[in-house]
Order: sequence, then C-alpha cells, then structure tokens
Amino acid sequence: MLTLTHNKIHNILKASFIGGFFIAVLSLLSACERMDHSDKMVFKYNEPSGIPTLDPAFARDKSTIWAVGQLYDGLFYLDENNEVQPALATGYEMVGSTYTFHIRKAYFHSGRRIKAHDVRYSFKRLVDPKVASPGAWVLERITNLEVLNDSTLIITLDKPFAAFPSILTMPYCSVVDSIVAAEELLATSGGGSGPFMFHKWHYGEKMVFHKNENYWQKDDFGNSLPYLDGISISFLPDQQSAFLEYLTGTFDLLPNIDPSFKDDLLTEQGELSNRYRKNHTLNRTPFLNTEFLLFNTEYKLPYPLRWAINASIDRSQMVELLRSNVGREASGGIIPFGLAGHQQGIGISFSPDSAKKVFASFDELPELTLTTTSNYRDICEFVQGSLGDLGWSISVDIVPSATHRSAKSFGSLAFFRASWIADYPDAENYLLLFYSKMRAPQGPNYSRFSDAAYDRIYESLLNEQNDSVRITLAEKADALLMKNAACVPLYYDEVIRVHSKNIKGLKTNLLNALLLKEVILE
Repeated sequence: MLTLTHNKIHNILKASFIGGFFIAVLSLLSACERMDHSDKMVFKYNEPSGIPTLDPAFARDKSTIWAVGQLYDGLFYLDENNEVQPALATGYEMVGSTYTFHIRKAYFHSGRRIKAHDVRYSFKRLVDPKVASPGAWVLERITNLEVLNDSTLIITLDKPFAAFPSILTMPYCSVVDSIVAAEELLATSGGGSGPFMFHKWHYGEKMVFHKNENYWQKDDFGNSLPYLDGISISFLPDQQSAFLEYLTGTFDLLPNIDPSFKDDLLTEQGELSNRYRKNHTLNRTPFLNTEFLLFNTEYKLPYPLRWAINASIDRSQMVELLRSNVGREASGGIIPFGLAGHQQGIGISFSPDSAKKVFASFDELPELTLTTTSNYRDICEFVQGSLGDLGWSISVDIVPSATHRSAKSFGSLAFFRASWIADYPDAENYLLLFYSKMRAPQGPNYSRFSDAAYDRIYESLLNEQNDSVRITLAEKADALLMKNAACVPLYYDEVIRVHSKNIKGLKTNLLNALLLKEVILE
C-alpha cells in the first residue's frame, strides 16, 4: 500500500509545478483512495507453463526469467530504454581487461548487508560444474575474482570485452544470498535483494511475492520503489480460460497472444479489435529475436542460388498472412531491428523476376530440403511455395525439436530454419553466429560459415571499447554477411502485450523483461 508521507506530498506538489499538475493530482487522489480503503495493489498474471525454479542459475526460459527478475538484482540491469543501468554496482572503473566494481549499500531479503564477497560467491557458483548451470558460459572470460573490501570487487577478463557490462544484466548473473544458497533454498523460495520477496508457492496453482520494504531504489521524486504491494502468478494451463479470466479482471496482463483467441482479440493488421479498445491497451515493442534460414556451407550451395532464395521471398506478405503483422519484415541483416548496428535495406530484397532468371540459368537445380520443426511448418511451406512458383521445387522436412537441435549442431542439415534471441543487448551476440572459431558443436556457428575478412572485423569488434566505432564495425560485419548471402533473414520479432487501462507504469525492454517496479493499479 502506498503511504502519503510528508515527503511524498511535497514531491507530488513539486511535480505539479514542473508541468505535471494533472498527473500529480490523479496520483494523489488514487493514493488517497487506496489508503482510505486499505487496498493492496497486487499485480496478477498467468504463467501457463508454470515456473520450474527460482534459482537464477537456471533462468533460461521466460517464466523463470520474469520471476527471477522480481526477486533478484545483479550488478546492472537493462532499463526500458535498453540502456545498461547500475543496480547493486554504483559504478566501475576499467583498465585494460580489469574491472573494479563498487557495491552499493543494499540488503538481501534476509536483512543481511550485501558485500563484494556475495557477488564473488554468486559468480563462482554460476560456473561451478557441480551446479551445472546452463548460464556458466556467460562468465567464461573471467580469469580472476578478487574481493578488495566489503564494497569493492575486482574482475579480470582474459582480454578486453566491451560487452561485459551488458552480459552482467543477464538473470544468470543475479547476486544471491550466500547463506541462503548454502541452505539450498534458492530454487524454492529465492534468496536475493530484488524489489519483491518470496511469500508463498502453492505448487501447480499460484505463487505470491510481497513488496520488499527495504529496496534500495527510489523514483525520480525520492519515493521508494516498488509501488506495488505484491505480485500474484497463477498457473492456469489453458490459454483460452486464462483469456476469459483476464477479461473478468482476474489477471492484469495478457503476456501471450495465443491462437485460441488471437483472431477475436486482434485484427488482421495486428491491432486491438474494436470491442476491446475502450478498456484495454495493446503495446507492441521490438524483441531481440531474428528468425532466419541458414545454409550449411559444407554443402556448397552456389552463391547465385543463395541470393535467389533470398530474392524469392515476399517477407512483407509472410508477416501479414502468417503473423497477423506481428513482427517486422527483415530488410536488413542478422542484427535485428531496435539494436544498435541494425541497418535497414542491406538485405536482399524481394525480386521474383530476377530470382526466376537465376533458377532458369541452371541446367539442373540441385535437390534441396528445408528442415524445420512443427511450430514453423507454415513459415517454411511459405518459402517452399515461393520457390516453387519461380521454378525450383524444394522439400520441407518436419522433425522433432530435439532432432533439429542435434542435426544442426553436428552439421547433417543442408538448409534449415533457425532463430536467435539475444542473450544480451549487443550486436556482437548476433555476429558471433558466423565467427569461424564458434563453429558448431563448439559454438553456435551452425552454418559453419568461415571468412577471414569477417573474422577480422568480428575480432576488432570484440576488442574495441568506443561505442560508435563498435557500431560501425557491427554494421560492416552484417553487410558482409548479406553480400555473401550467408543466410536468409525472414523477420524481426515483436512482443505484443495487452493489459487493462488501469495499469500505469508497466514497462519492458528489447529482451521482453517484465519491469514492475513503477507499476501502479489505478
């Protein structure tokens, strides 16, 4: 519950004098109403797949990442403007490949003061083979962790890496309470310092978090965050039922637009249907996920055919027909829209007449199979139809997800669907997909692309510290990929969220985070 202290009233009045009079009055009235009726502001949403764990070392799926994001803080976080902001670190100095981090005065939910030792413990735990975290790789560059004193941690990398602070925003890098961790309670009740703290877990039904009254962060007017009194997460598996519960007010957010109700909720253009516009808000934001097709270079498909495949696909029509205009056609390279380094127009545009001439120039077109999973059958059959209309009949093979992952890793697929959701908001995270030293199965270079000029650009990007120079290098590397027709970008993803209009302050970022610290329920 929000309490109107003397300082808060002063700050609200101060806000009115700088141009926010109406907002300030509404906030004041809203807060008074909640106080008079002893209302609790609880944000409610549904996770149909459940939450498998509250341990940040295993935060690799959306449901876990969202929950972990409420319970834990790292040294940094990614804000709604997609900028790296200080969290438990007030700042840092960097000399070469050595970072000196300064730890702010903050407390775990247990009440214990956070110290540099806890950060060191958390990072060592993440890479501990006994823990077997899927996120251990994010700290593989660290060669030394040294605690100088309670508020100072020194981290040394094997070589300079400009994206390191971005990596530290990942949920994997959350700082955990070492005492709680020793008691092995992280998975079931958490042990962090985030804006909310664990309260109760009714397995298979609901999870409840309460406000962290001692949270370190304040808003622009000096008021303590978060505003919410709590979060309630339900585990209703049926998406249609969850949609109906949302419409009755049981849930405050529709985080997923399921096919079972998509056509009722959205128009063909991906906007809210008329019946929902009065009481609901639709937010569309870029999501760092590029959907694309990959060529295995070991199969040596000629460049003209790779170019023609790119030119055969009407991506705008694909997004309209198959995605209800959710997403953006890929007119650029592998770096998605919204991320620094993205360039519109560097991709191979839809040119069916030119593609048809290329196909016709071959005495015999090679047999080609596009491999995918059932979730993307429609996308790949659209590509199949596009090529067939222009004279090249290819096959589409639908395989289980596990088979698809294994086959692309070990190089047995010639042509296959792929996607890449960013681990951290840096173009380098996409460009590593084509770095020769990341060749699968040692890394995510599933195409086995190898180009000396590309490798030189990528390695320069790794070592460069100047942001503008890094962006220029990223643009140069992406343009080289498109010049080589190294892949077939299809579309850049978007996140669509629907929530009731009484929700204010709900934010996200390019990684689809659930940012609830400044949410108010009016």
